[in-house]
Amino acid sequence: MWQSTFLSAYLVSQSCLKIFKEQNHGTLIFTGASASLRGKPFFAAFTMGKSALRAYALNLAQIYKKQGIHIAHVIIDGMVNGDRINKALFGLGRLARLTRGTGGLNLDAIAENYWMLYLQSPELWTHELDLRPYQEKF
Repeated sequence: MWQSTFLSAYLVSQSCLKIFKEQNHGTLIFTGASASLRGKPFFAAFTMGKSALRAYALNLAQIYKKQGIHIAHVIIDGMVNGDRINKALFGLGRLARLTRGTGGLNLDAIAENYWMLYLQSPELWTHELDLRPYQEKF
């Protein structure tokens, strides 16, 4: 679990940061989950990896901001209304998404928020963003 939740992000970021440092600018956005902030029963391994990712991203943001490199961590809280969930378990993922009452997070809305992070001016950067459906309990 830690390989998919943290190690993969670490390896990608190290490659990106080399290029961004040469350019003196760049934007690196990490995708987290609610587990970045709190654990739930049966999700200890996922929580550990996502918590590590959040801490890593926020530390990188502090280290690289003076070099013009924008690093952000985005918490995605809920199921995303996309092919992965809709086709899971022969369509049962879509049913689960619809019966939870939220309908899932809209892909276009998520993309707009990522684009907004990319376009931000260095004078005012967001380093963490929490995206969740308005009906979600937290």
